[in-house]
Amino acid sequence: MNNQIRFLLIDSAYPINTRNSKILNSIARYYFDRSVDLHVCAWNRENKSLDSQFNEHIYKKESPGGQLFRKLCNLFGYYSFLRKCNKLIDPKVIIASHWDMLLLANFLKKKEQILIYENLDIPATTSRVLLPVLRWIERFSLRKVSLIVFASRFYKPLYRYKKCEQIILENKPLLLQAPIPKNGKKTTKKLILSYIGGIRYLEILKNLVVAVQKRPDVELFFHGEGHDLLPLRQYCEGMGNIFFTGRYDYSDIEKFYQQSDVVWAAYPNKDYNVKYAISNKFHESIYYRVPGIFSKKTKLGDLVDQQRIGFTVDPYSVNQIISLIDDLVEYPEKIEQIRENLSAYYLTESDWDTQFNRFISVLNGILDK
Repeated sequence: MNNQIRFLLIDSAYPINTRNSKILNSIARYYFDRSVDLHVCAWNRENKSLDSQFNEHIYKKESPGGQLFRKLCNLFGYYSFLRKCNKLIDPKVIIASHWDMLLLANFLKKKEQILIYENLDIPATTSRVLLPVLRWIERFSLRKVSLIVFASRFYKPLYRYKKCEQIILENKPLLLQAPIPKNGKKTTKKLILSYIGGIRYLEILKNLVVAVQKRPDVELFFHGEGHDLLPLRQYCEGMGNIFFTGRYDYSDIEKFYQQSDVVWAAYPNKDYNVKYAISNKFHESIYYRVPGIFSKKTKLGDLVDQQRIGFTVDPYSVNQIISLIDDLVEYPEKIEQIRENLSAYYLTESDWDTQFNRFISVLNGILDK
């Protein structure tokens, strides 16, 4: 077997998300004794500035987030681009991030290539008619897959496809250094509530804003950007306790967590994927010992309640959000209790490197066949 391993990760957005960057960087780190050649094919759908980190092959075609029909129409052009890249790069391993990229990779894959499904999210739609169609497409696309990598422990029970290897690789922070302990003594009586990440799910974020907009005892920070940033900023004009800091580097999140009493991580629980997903914020909340607010009626919300490692609300209920915030302002010791619980729970969770060791072990077994 050639000592060099060439990888191609295909993504439907650009820049690629932090999870995919972390996967590629970890591959390079774990194969330090063998030559690896890492390539990325990504779709620059919103004319983002280029920030090359790997050998990148970028398809440029405007298709803004949230416009599903337009994206589907443009998939054919992206598939043609991917075919040319696959022929040019000739990778040994193709990593398809998300189910739509798995479908394209299913047709791209050559017999001698290894296909890995990076199961970042499960197919989801508000249409009960369309959902089984998307699930069927995903099952069809699995037939050439050698390994499924689940981004959530709650995804695995949904997949009874036994013809390939399956592992869980949740998006946990890299333990490059110990987090800075959060000072237990507050310097202000105000509750600092933060949202950290892509600004999306406008309806839910508006509910959060309504719950805090007239409260001088609460400050709400939005750290990040996304296709709902502009309408949300417009909605919040004139509100003196709501702040936007814009795009950030991932290295900044520790600072954001240390400045926060609680973080908002409640996504729309009517979404099929949200019911089973585990957000980055859950793992970051554990790592930085800062309580998160998650959605009720989800697998993650159930876990948070059972372990008492955060708070849960119905994100569609402004009254529930107001009630929780009232409670946190009135009884700040509840936040401290959750922080103590997070410290204990942290010791029970495996870290990124432990999980990635399993990924490498399974991949080596497939490569050796």
